[in-house]
Amino acid sequence: MTRNSHLGSGWKDGDHNMVFSGCTNAPATHCGNGDGGNPYTNINASPVIAEKPYISENNGRWTLNIPKVEHNKVGSTMNNFVNSD
Repeated sequence: MTRNSHLGSGWKDGDHNMVFSGCTNAPATHCGNGDGGNPYTNINASPVIAEKPYISENNGRWTLNIPKVEHNKVGSTMNNFVNSD
C-alpha cells in the first residue's frame, strides 16, 4: 500500500496486489498476473487524509504540529497545519 506519494519515474515491478491511493505516476489498475503485468489497484485520490500530529524542536522551542484533514488528496503536502504552537 502506497499513499499520497510522488513515484518519480513510476513504479517498477511488484508482488501480489499493489495498491496506490492518491499517488502521482502510479501504474494503471490491472487485475491478474500474466502477460498484462502485475496486479495493481490505483485509486486516483485518497478520499480523506488525517495525518498524525508530531512534535518538533527549533532552537529550544518545542512545537506541536497538527496537520489539517484533507479531502480528495493527490500527492504529498508540506507545512499543512491547523496550528503549530
